[in-house]
Amino acid sequence: MRCFKCGSLLSENDTCPKCGEDVRVYKKTARVSDAYYNSGLYKARVRDLTGAVESLKISLMVNKYNTNARNLLGLVYCEMGDVVEALSQWVVSKNFAPEDNVAGAYIKKIQTNQNRFEMITGTIKKYNLSLKYAKDGNLDMAVIQLKKVVANNPQLIKAHLLLALIYIKQDELARARKLLNAVLAIDKNNTLAQLYKKEIDEKIAIKKAESSSAFLPKRKEKDIDKKPLSGNDVILPRSSYKEPSNGAITIINVLVGVVIGAALIWFLIVPARNKGLTQDYKKSLQEYSEQLSSGNVELNSMQKELEDVKSQRDALEQQLGVVNGTEGSNKLLVAVIEAASAYIANKPADAADKLVDIDVSALPSDSAKALYNTIATATLPSAAQNFYNTGMTEYYKSNYEVAAENLVKAYKCNNSADSAYYAAKSYVALAKTDDAKKYYKYIVDDYSTSGYYKEASDYVNSH
Repeated sequence: MRCFKCGSLLSENDTCPKCGEDVRVYKKTARVSDAYYNSGLYKARVRDLTGAVESLKISLMVNKYNTNARNLLGLVYCEMGDVVEALSQWVVSKNFAPEDNVAGAYIKKIQTNQNRFEMITGTIKKYNLSLKYAKDGNLDMAVIQLKKVVANNPQLIKAHLLLALIYIKQDELARARKLLNAVLAIDKNNTLAQLYKKEIDEKIAIKKAESSSAFLPKRKEKDIDKKPLSGNDVILPRSSYKEPSNGAITIINVLVGVVIGAALIWFLIVPARNKGLTQDYKKSLQEYSEQLSSGNVELNSMQKELEDVKSQRDALEQQLGVVNGTEGSNKLLVAVIEAASAYIANKPADAADKLVDIDVSALPSDSAKALYNTIATATLPSAAQNFYNTGMTEYYKSNYEVAAENLVKAYKCNNSADSAYYAAKSYVALAKTDDAKKYYKYIVDDYSTSGYYKEASDYVNSH
Protein backbone atom coordinates (compact mmCIF):
# COMPACT_ATOMS: atom_id res chain seq x y z
CA MET A 1 0.00 0.00 0.00
CA ARG A 2 1.28 3.46 -0.92
CA CYS A 3 0.92 6.79 0.89
CA PHE A 4 -1.91 8.92 -0.47
CA LYS A 5 0.22 12.06 -0.11
CA CYS A 6 3.72 11.22 -1.31
CA GLY A 7 3.21 7.83 -2.98
CA SER A 8 5.86 5.96 -1.02
CA LEU A 9 5.37 2.42 0.30
CA LEU A 10 3.77 2.28 3.77
CA SER A 11 5.01 0.15 6.64
CA GLU A 12 3.05 -1.37 9.52
CA ASN A 13 3.31 1.91 11.43
CA ASP A 14 0.46 4.45 11.48
CA THR A 15 2.62 7.14 9.89
CA CYS A 16 4.27 7.38 6.48
CA PRO A 17 8.03 6.63 6.78
CA LYS A 18 8.85 9.33 4.20
CA CYS A 19 6.53 12.31 4.78
CA GLY A 20 5.31 11.46 8.30
CA GLU A 21 1.61 11.75 7.38
CA ASP A 22 -0.90 10.01 9.69
CA VAL A 23 -2.30 7.12 7.59
CA ARG A 24 -4.45 5.26 10.13
CA VAL A 25 -7.77 6.38 8.67
CA TYR A 26 -6.45 5.90 5.13
CA LYS A 27 -5.42 2.30 5.88
CA LYS A 28 -8.78 1.55 7.43
CA THR A 29 -10.73 2.93 4.45
CA ALA A 30 -8.44 1.06 2.06
CA ARG A 31 -9.08 -2.22 3.92
CA VAL A 32 -12.86 -1.60 3.84
CA SER A 33 -12.68 -0.82 0.13
CA ASP A 34 -10.69 -4.01 -0.51
CA ALA A 35 -13.23 -6.03 1.48
CA TYR A 36 -16.06 -4.80 -0.73
CA TYR A 37 -13.88 -5.43 -3.79
CA ASN A 38 -13.37 -9.05 -2.68
CA SER A 39 -17.13 -9.39 -2.16
CA GLY A 40 -17.78 -8.00 -5.64
CA LEU A 41 -15.17 -10.35 -7.14
CA TYR A 42 -16.80 -13.38 -5.49
CA LYS A 43 -20.25 -12.35 -6.72
CA ALA A 44 -18.97 -11.76 -10.24
CA ARG A 45 -17.41 -15.25 -10.30
CA VAL A 46 -20.78 -16.85 -9.49
CA ARG A 47 -22.53 -14.56 -12.04
CA ASP A 48 -24.34 -12.44 -9.47
CA LEU A 49 -23.62 -9.35 -11.55
CA THR A 50 -26.20 -7.09 -9.88
CA GLY A 51 -24.75 -7.84 -6.46
CA ALA A 52 -21.23 -7.37 -7.82
CA VAL A 53 -22.10 -3.89 -9.14
CA GLU A 54 -23.52 -2.88 -5.75
CA SER A 55 -20.45 -4.11 -3.83
CA LEU A 56 -17.99 -2.49 -6.26
CA LYS A 57 -19.81 0.84 -6.16
CA ILE A 58 -19.54 0.83 -2.36
CA SER A 59 -15.85 -0.03 -2.67
CA LEU A 60 -15.28 2.98 -4.96
CA MET A 61 -17.38 5.21 -2.74
CA VAL A 62 -15.05 4.40 0.16
CA ASN A 63 -11.87 4.68 -1.95
CA LYS A 64 -12.22 6.11 -5.44
CA TYR A 65 -8.54 5.32 -6.21
CA ASN A 66 -9.13 1.55 -5.94
CA THR A 67 -8.27 0.78 -9.57
CA ASN A 68 -8.81 -2.97 -9.14
CA ALA A 69 -12.42 -2.38 -8.12
CA ARG A 70 -12.92 0.15 -10.92
CA ASN A 71 -11.50 -2.18 -13.57
CA LEU A 72 -13.65 -5.07 -12.33
CA LEU A 73 -16.74 -2.81 -12.37
CA GLY A 74 -15.98 -2.01 -16.00
CA LEU A 75 -15.76 -5.73 -16.82
CA VAL A 76 -19.10 -6.38 -15.09
CA TYR A 77 -20.74 -3.54 -17.04
CA CYS A 78 -19.26 -4.96 -20.24
CA GLU A 79 -20.69 -8.40 -19.41
CA MET A 80 -24.10 -6.75 -18.89
CA GLY A 81 -23.86 -5.20 -22.38
CA ASP A 82 -23.27 -1.58 -21.29
CA VAL A 83 -19.94 -0.94 -23.06
CA VAL A 84 -20.09 2.86 -22.77
CA GLU A 85 -20.39 2.67 -18.97
CA ALA A 86 -17.54 0.14 -18.88
CA LEU A 87 -15.34 2.38 -21.00
CA SER A 88 -15.99 5.32 -18.67
CA GLN A 89 -14.77 3.33 -15.66
CA TRP A 90 -11.60 2.21 -17.48
CA VAL A 91 -10.74 5.72 -18.65
CA VAL A 92 -11.04 7.05 -15.09
CA SER A 93 -8.95 4.12 -13.83
CA LYS A 94 -6.26 4.84 -16.43
CA ASN A 95 -6.27 8.49 -15.38
CA PHE A 96 -5.65 7.55 -11.73
CA ALA A 97 -2.94 4.96 -12.54
CA PRO A 98 -1.37 5.58 -15.99
CA GLU A 99 1.34 2.91 -15.62
CA ASP A 100 0.92 -0.86 -15.33
CA ASN A 101 -2.88 -0.62 -15.54
CA VAL A 102 -4.82 -3.36 -17.32
CA ALA A 103 -7.52 -0.80 -18.15
CA GLY A 104 -5.31 0.41 -21.02
CA ALA A 105 -5.50 -3.03 -22.64
CA TYR A 106 -9.30 -3.07 -22.27
CA ILE A 107 -9.61 0.36 -23.92
CA LYS A 108 -7.28 -0.62 -26.75
CA LYS A 109 -9.24 -3.81 -27.39
CA ILE A 110 -12.46 -1.82 -27.82
CA GLN A 111 -10.82 0.78 -30.06
CA THR A 112 -9.35 -1.85 -32.40
CA ASN A 113 -12.84 -3.13 -33.30
CA GLN A 114 -14.47 0.15 -34.33
CA ASN A 115 -17.38 -1.46 -36.22
CA ARG A 116 -18.35 -3.53 -33.19
CA PHE A 117 -18.14 -0.47 -30.96
CA GLU A 118 -20.38 1.56 -33.27
CA MET A 119 -22.89 -1.28 -33.40
CA ILE A 120 -22.98 -1.55 -29.60
CA THR A 121 -23.44 2.21 -29.15
CA GLY A 122 -26.17 2.04 -31.78
CA THR A 123 -28.04 -0.55 -29.72
CA ILE A 124 -27.82 1.71 -26.66
CA LYS A 125 -29.27 4.55 -28.75
CA LYS A 126 -32.10 2.26 -29.90
CA TYR A 127 -32.72 1.17 -26.29
CA ASN A 128 -33.11 4.81 -25.22
CA LEU A 129 -35.51 5.37 -28.14
CA SER A 130 -37.49 2.24 -27.15
CA LEU A 131 -37.70 3.46 -23.57
CA LYS A 132 -39.17 6.75 -24.84
CA TYR A 133 -41.69 4.87 -27.01
CA ALA A 134 -42.71 2.73 -24.01
CA LYS A 135 -43.19 5.78 -21.77
CA ASP A 136 -45.34 7.41 -24.49
CA GLY A 137 -47.51 4.28 -24.75
CA ASN A 138 -46.30 3.33 -28.25
CA LEU A 139 -45.59 -0.28 -27.30
CA ASP A 140 -45.54 -1.71 -30.85
CA MET A 141 -42.71 0.60 -31.91
CA ALA A 142 -40.88 -0.13 -28.66
CA VAL A 143 -41.11 -3.88 -29.32
CA ILE A 144 -39.77 -3.45 -32.88
CA GLN A 145 -36.73 -1.51 -31.63
CA LEU A 146 -36.07 -3.80 -28.65
CA LYS A 147 -36.11 -6.92 -30.82
CA LYS A 148 -33.30 -5.40 -32.90
CA VAL A 149 -31.39 -4.43 -29.75
CA VAL A 150 -31.67 -7.93 -28.26
CA ALA A 151 -30.59 -9.49 -31.55
CA ASN A 152 -27.52 -7.23 -31.98
CA ASN A 153 -26.51 -7.04 -28.31
CA PRO A 154 -27.70 -10.21 -26.49
CA GLN A 155 -25.82 -9.18 -23.32
CA LEU A 156 -27.74 -5.90 -22.80
CA ILE A 157 -29.76 -6.92 -19.74
CA LYS A 158 -31.86 -3.77 -19.48
CA ALA A 159 -33.17 -4.26 -23.04
CA HIS A 160 -34.27 -7.84 -22.19
CA LEU A 161 -36.03 -6.62 -19.04
CA LEU A 162 -37.88 -3.81 -20.83
CA LEU A 163 -39.04 -6.13 -23.65
CA ALA A 164 -40.14 -8.75 -21.10
CA LEU A 165 -42.13 -6.11 -19.20
CA ILE A 166 -43.94 -5.10 -22.41
CA TYR A 167 -44.70 -8.75 -23.20
CA ILE A 168 -46.15 -9.20 -19.69
CA LYS A 169 -48.37 -6.17 -20.26
CA GLN A 170 -49.50 -7.65 -23.60
CA ASP A 171 -50.18 -11.03 -21.88
CA GLU A 172 -47.52 -12.83 -23.96
CA LEU A 173 -46.19 -14.68 -20.94
CA ALA A 174 -44.22 -17.40 -22.75
CA ARG A 175 -42.10 -14.85 -24.63
CA ALA A 176 -41.55 -12.83 -21.46
CA ARG A 177 -40.43 -15.92 -19.53
CA LYS A 178 -37.93 -16.81 -22.29
CA LEU A 179 -36.35 -13.34 -22.09
CA LEU A 180 -36.18 -13.47 -18.29
CA ASN A 181 -34.48 -16.87 -18.41
CA ALA A 182 -31.87 -15.33 -20.73
CA VAL A 183 -31.32 -12.51 -18.22
CA LEU A 184 -30.93 -14.93 -15.32
CA ALA A 185 -28.43 -16.95 -17.37
CA ILE A 186 -26.27 -13.80 -17.51
CA ASP A 187 -27.08 -12.40 -14.05
CA LYS A 188 -28.58 -15.17 -11.95
CA ASN A 189 -29.67 -12.93 -9.04
CA ASN A 190 -31.15 -10.07 -11.07
CA THR A 191 -33.87 -8.65 -8.85
CA LEU A 192 -36.12 -7.29 -11.60
CA ALA A 193 -36.03 -10.56 -13.56
CA GLN A 194 -37.06 -12.52 -10.47
CA LEU A 195 -39.91 -10.08 -9.72
CA TYR A 196 -41.15 -10.31 -13.32
CA LYS A 197 -41.09 -14.13 -13.20
CA LYS A 198 -43.10 -14.04 -9.98
CA GLU A 199 -45.64 -11.79 -11.70
CA ILE A 200 -45.89 -14.29 -14.61
CA ASP A 201 -46.43 -17.22 -12.19
CA GLU A 202 -49.23 -15.30 -10.43
CA LYS A 203 -50.95 -14.54 -13.73
CA ILE A 204 -50.77 -18.18 -14.82
CA ALA A 205 -52.20 -19.32 -11.46
CA ILE A 206 -55.12 -16.88 -11.81
CA LYS A 207 -55.88 -18.16 -15.32
CA LYS A 208 -55.87 -21.79 -14.14
CA ALA A 209 -58.22 -20.95 -11.26
CA GLU A 210 -60.63 -19.18 -13.62
CA SER A 211 -60.63 -22.04 -16.11
CA SER A 212 -61.25 -24.69 -13.43
CA SER A 213 -64.21 -22.78 -11.93
CA ALA A 214 -65.91 -22.53 -15.34
CA PHE A 215 -67.11 -26.17 -15.18
CA LEU A 216 -69.81 -27.30 -12.68
CA PRO A 217 -69.50 -30.72 -10.98
CA LYS A 218 -71.65 -33.51 -12.41
CA ARG A 219 -74.90 -34.36 -10.60
CA LYS A 220 -74.67 -37.64 -8.71
CA GLU A 221 -77.24 -40.29 -9.54
CA LYS A 222 -79.70 -41.01 -6.79
CA ASP A 223 -80.03 -44.43 -5.40
CA ILE A 224 -83.62 -44.61 -6.62
CA ASP A 225 -82.45 -44.11 -10.20
CA LYS A 226 -80.14 -47.09 -9.94
CA LYS A 227 -82.86 -49.42 -8.52
CA PRO A 228 -84.30 -51.82 -11.17
CA LEU A 229 -88.06 -52.02 -11.69
CA SER A 230 -89.83 -55.10 -10.32
CA GLY A 231 -92.93 -56.80 -11.65
CA ASN A 232 -95.14 -55.08 -9.11
CA ASP A 233 -93.97 -51.65 -10.28
CA VAL A 234 -95.14 -52.19 -13.92
CA ILE A 235 -98.77 -51.26 -14.68
CA LEU A 236 -100.08 -52.53 -18.03
CA PRO A 237 -102.88 -50.46 -19.64
CA ARG A 238 -106.09 -52.18 -20.67
CA SER A 239 -106.13 -52.92 -24.42
CA SER A 240 -108.93 -51.40 -26.57
CA TYR A 241 -108.09 -53.39 -29.77
CA LYS A 242 -110.81 -55.48 -31.32
CA GLU A 243 -110.50 -57.90 -34.18
CA PRO A 244 -112.25 -56.80 -37.38
CA SER A 245 -115.45 -58.65 -38.24
CA ASN A 246 -114.49 -59.38 -41.91
CA GLY A 247 -111.77 -58.84 -44.62
CA ALA A 248 -113.55 -56.15 -46.68
CA ILE A 249 -113.42 -53.64 -43.85
CA THR A 250 -109.73 -54.32 -43.48
CA ILE A 251 -109.04 -53.56 -47.16
CA ILE A 252 -111.07 -50.34 -46.96
CA ASN A 253 -109.13 -49.22 -43.88
CA VAL A 254 -105.83 -49.86 -45.65
CA LEU A 255 -106.88 -47.83 -48.71
CA VAL A 256 -108.10 -44.97 -46.52
CA GLY A 257 -104.77 -45.01 -44.70
CA VAL A 258 -102.83 -44.89 -47.97
CA VAL A 259 -104.89 -41.90 -49.17
CA ILE A 260 -104.47 -40.08 -45.88
CA GLY A 261 -100.72 -40.76 -45.92
CA ALA A 262 -100.36 -39.43 -49.48
CA ALA A 263 -102.32 -36.33 -48.53
CA LEU A 264 -100.13 -35.75 -45.49
CA ILE A 265 -96.99 -36.08 -47.65
CA TRP A 266 -98.33 -33.67 -50.26
CA PHE A 267 -99.68 -31.00 -47.93
CA LEU A 268 -97.26 -31.19 -44.99
CA ILE A 269 -93.93 -32.79 -45.80
CA VAL A 270 -93.31 -31.43 -49.33
CA PRO A 271 -93.98 -27.73 -48.42
CA ALA A 272 -91.89 -28.10 -45.28
CA ARG A 273 -89.03 -29.55 -47.34
CA ASN A 274 -89.27 -26.77 -49.92
CA LYS A 275 -89.35 -24.19 -47.13
CA GLY A 276 -86.23 -25.75 -45.58
CA LEU A 277 -84.39 -25.60 -48.89
CA THR A 278 -85.36 -21.93 -49.26
CA GLN A 279 -84.19 -21.14 -45.74
CA ASP A 280 -80.88 -22.95 -46.36
CA TYR A 281 -80.37 -20.95 -49.53
CA LYS A 282 -81.12 -17.66 -47.76
CA LYS A 283 -78.81 -18.61 -44.89
CA SER A 284 -75.98 -19.49 -47.28
CA LEU A 285 -76.50 -16.23 -49.16
CA GLN A 286 -76.38 -14.29 -45.88
CA GLU A 287 -73.19 -16.09 -44.81
CA TYR A 288 -71.53 -15.31 -48.14
CA SER A 289 -72.55 -11.65 -47.77
CA GLU A 290 -71.16 -11.52 -44.24
CA GLN A 291 -67.89 -13.12 -45.36
CA LEU A 292 -67.62 -10.62 -48.20
CA SER A 293 -68.22 -7.72 -45.80
CA SER A 294 -65.73 -9.16 -43.32
CA GLY A 295 -63.19 -9.55 -46.12
CA ASN A 296 -63.66 -5.91 -47.14
CA VAL A 297 -63.24 -4.75 -43.53
CA GLU A 298 -60.13 -6.92 -43.11
CA LEU A 299 -58.72 -5.59 -46.40
CA ASN A 300 -59.25 -2.00 -45.25
CA SER A 301 -57.65 -2.81 -41.90
CA MET A 302 -54.64 -4.42 -43.59
CA GLN A 303 -54.26 -1.41 -45.89
CA LYS A 304 -54.31 0.90 -42.87
CA GLU A 305 -51.74 -1.28 -41.06
CA LEU A 306 -49.58 -1.23 -44.20
CA GLU A 307 -49.73 2.57 -44.27
CA ASP A 308 -48.82 2.72 -40.56
CA VAL A 309 -45.86 0.38 -41.10
CA LYS A 310 -44.68 2.47 -44.05
CA SER A 311 -44.86 5.67 -41.98
CA GLN A 312 -43.00 3.98 -39.10
CA ARG A 313 -40.38 2.73 -41.56
CA ASP A 314 -39.89 6.25 -42.93
CA ALA A 315 -39.55 7.61 -39.40
CA LEU A 316 -37.00 4.92 -38.50
CA GLU A 317 -35.03 5.56 -41.68
CA GLN A 318 -34.97 9.25 -40.85
CA GLN A 319 -33.78 8.51 -37.30
CA LEU A 320 -31.16 6.10 -38.66
CA GLY A 321 -29.95 8.84 -41.01
CA VAL A 322 -29.56 11.20 -38.08
CA VAL A 323 -27.64 8.60 -36.03
CA ASN A 324 -25.34 7.58 -38.87
CA GLY A 325 -24.94 11.07 -40.38
CA THR A 326 -22.22 13.60 -39.90
CA GLU A 327 -24.02 15.04 -36.87
CA GLY A 328 -24.84 11.64 -35.35
CA SER A 329 -24.24 10.73 -31.73
CA ASN A 330 -21.84 7.96 -32.82
CA LYS A 331 -19.42 10.58 -34.12
CA LEU A 332 -19.69 12.49 -30.83
CA LEU A 333 -18.95 9.34 -28.83
CA VAL A 334 -15.95 8.55 -31.04
CA ALA A 335 -14.67 12.10 -30.52
CA VAL A 336 -14.99 11.73 -26.73
CA ILE A 337 -13.16 8.37 -26.83
CA GLU A 338 -10.38 9.86 -28.97
CA ALA A 339 -10.08 12.77 -26.53
CA ALA A 340 -9.87 10.30 -23.64
CA SER A 341 -7.14 8.35 -25.45
CA ALA A 342 -5.16 11.53 -26.07
CA TYR A 343 -5.53 12.54 -22.44
CA ILE A 344 -4.38 9.11 -21.24
CA ALA A 345 -1.38 9.39 -23.58
CA ASN A 346 -0.48 12.64 -21.78
CA LYS A 347 -1.42 14.82 -24.75
CA PRO A 348 -3.79 17.35 -23.15
CA ALA A 349 -3.60 19.74 -26.12
CA ASP A 350 -4.80 17.03 -28.53
CA ALA A 351 -7.54 16.03 -26.09
CA ALA A 352 -8.75 19.62 -25.82
CA ASP A 353 -8.66 19.97 -29.62
CA LYS A 354 -11.05 16.99 -29.85
CA LEU A 355 -13.42 18.42 -27.23
CA VAL A 356 -13.82 22.04 -28.38
CA ASP A 357 -16.32 21.22 -31.14
CA ILE A 358 -18.44 18.74 -29.11
CA ASP A 359 -21.89 19.79 -27.90
CA VAL A 360 -22.07 18.03 -24.53
CA SER A 361 -25.89 18.22 -24.49
CA ALA A 362 -26.02 16.07 -27.66
CA LEU A 363 -24.14 13.14 -26.09
CA PRO A 364 -26.46 10.08 -25.83
CA SER A 365 -25.81 9.00 -22.23
CA ASP A 366 -24.92 10.38 -18.81
CA SER A 367 -21.74 8.26 -18.79
CA ALA A 368 -20.46 9.95 -21.95
CA LYS A 369 -21.31 13.38 -20.50
CA ALA A 370 -19.46 12.55 -17.27
CA LEU A 371 -16.42 11.40 -19.25
CA TYR A 372 -16.52 14.60 -21.31
CA ASN A 373 -16.70 16.77 -18.15
CA THR A 374 -13.77 14.91 -16.54
CA ILE A 375 -11.48 15.43 -19.52
CA ALA A 376 -12.71 18.99 -20.18
CA THR A 377 -12.01 20.07 -16.58
CA ALA A 378 -8.48 18.72 -16.82
CA THR A 379 -7.53 20.03 -20.28
CA LEU A 380 -9.60 22.99 -21.48
CA PRO A 381 -8.27 25.75 -19.13
CA SER A 382 -4.60 25.21 -20.09
CA ALA A 383 -5.54 24.59 -23.73
CA ALA A 384 -7.44 27.88 -23.82
CA GLN A 385 -4.31 29.77 -22.81
CA ASN A 386 -2.19 27.94 -25.40
CA PHE A 387 -4.73 28.63 -28.16
CA TYR A 388 -4.91 32.29 -27.11
CA ASN A 389 -1.13 32.74 -27.04
CA THR A 390 -0.74 31.11 -30.47
CA GLY A 391 -3.58 33.20 -31.87
CA MET A 392 -2.18 36.49 -30.59
CA THR A 393 1.29 35.64 -31.93
CA GLU A 394 -0.14 35.01 -35.38
CA TYR A 395 -2.37 38.09 -35.10
CA TYR A 396 0.60 40.39 -34.57
CA LYS A 397 2.32 38.68 -37.52
CA SER A 398 -0.77 39.59 -39.62
CA ASN A 399 -1.39 35.88 -40.21
CA TYR A 400 -5.09 36.41 -39.58
CA GLU A 401 -6.37 33.05 -40.86
CA VAL A 402 -4.36 31.03 -38.32
CA ALA A 403 -4.98 33.68 -35.66
CA ALA A 404 -8.76 33.47 -36.11
CA GLU A 405 -8.70 29.66 -35.95
CA ASN A 406 -6.77 29.57 -32.65
CA LEU A 407 -8.66 32.45 -31.06
CA VAL A 408 -12.01 30.81 -31.85
CA LYS A 409 -10.80 27.60 -30.16
CA ALA A 410 -9.65 29.66 -27.17
CA TYR A 411 -13.10 31.23 -26.92
CA LYS A 412 -14.79 27.82 -27.07
CA CYS A 413 -12.58 26.64 -24.22
CA ASN A 414 -13.14 29.49 -21.77
CA ASN A 415 -15.55 32.05 -23.34
CA SER A 416 -13.27 35.01 -22.59
CA ALA A 417 -13.90 38.52 -23.93
CA ASP A 418 -10.28 38.84 -25.12
CA SER A 419 -10.54 35.73 -27.29
CA ALA A 420 -13.85 36.85 -28.81
CA TYR A 421 -12.56 40.40 -29.47
CA TYR A 422 -9.37 39.41 -31.27
CA ALA A 423 -11.17 36.65 -33.17
CA ALA A 424 -13.58 39.32 -34.44
CA LYS A 425 -10.66 41.64 -35.31
CA SER A 426 -9.01 38.82 -37.27
CA TYR A 427 -12.21 38.20 -39.24
CA VAL A 428 -12.50 41.94 -39.96
CA ALA A 429 -8.98 41.85 -41.40
CA LEU A 430 -10.02 38.85 -43.52
CA ALA A 431 -13.16 40.72 -44.71
CA LYS A 432 -15.39 37.98 -43.24
CA THR A 433 -18.14 40.27 -42.01
CA ASP A 434 -20.58 37.62 -40.79
CA ASP A 435 -17.97 35.84 -38.67
CA ALA A 436 -16.69 39.15 -37.27
CA LYS A 437 -20.22 40.21 -36.39
CA LYS A 438 -20.84 36.86 -34.68
CA TYR A 439 -17.94 37.27 -32.23
CA TYR A 440 -18.59 40.99 -31.69
CA LYS A 441 -22.17 39.95 -30.81
CA TYR A 442 -20.83 37.62 -28.09
CA ILE A 443 -19.16 40.66 -26.48
CA VAL A 444 -22.34 42.74 -26.77
CA ASP A 445 -24.49 39.99 -25.23
CA ASP A 446 -22.19 38.68 -22.50
CA TYR A 447 -19.58 41.37 -21.70
CA SER A 448 -21.44 44.67 -21.49
CA THR A 449 -18.94 45.98 -18.90
CA SER A 450 -15.92 45.14 -21.03
CA GLY A 451 -13.73 47.81 -22.59
CA TYR A 452 -14.48 46.20 -25.97
CA TYR A 453 -18.22 46.78 -25.67
CA LYS A 454 -18.51 50.13 -27.50
CA GLU A 455 -16.43 49.05 -30.49
CA ALA A 456 -18.34 45.74 -30.68
CA SER A 457 -21.72 47.45 -30.40
CA ASP A 458 -20.88 49.99 -33.13
CA TYR A 459 -19.76 47.21 -35.47
CA VAL A 460 -22.88 45.06 -34.85
CA ASN A 461 -25.20 48.04 -35.40
CA SER A 462 -23.46 49.15 -38.58
CA HIS A 463 -23.23 45.76 -40.30
